[in-house]
Amino acid sequence: MMERGSDKHGPKKDDELEKEMEAHLRSGQSQRADEALDAEPPADDDPVTNIRPDPSAER
Repeated sequence: MMERGSDKHGPKKDDELEKEMEAHLRSGQSQRADEALDAEPPADDDPVTNIRPDPSAER
């Protein structure tokens, strides 16, 4: 039997939840309930850079 990583409900419920969330996830909009948690866009006077922080360094 395959391990699923979620023991809260069965595969049928997982599929139902996935269908419910699909439109939200594909919309490209924020998924946060609190807008204050969204990242702010850059300010007009912020320097332009192509350097991105390494996400693996945060762990």
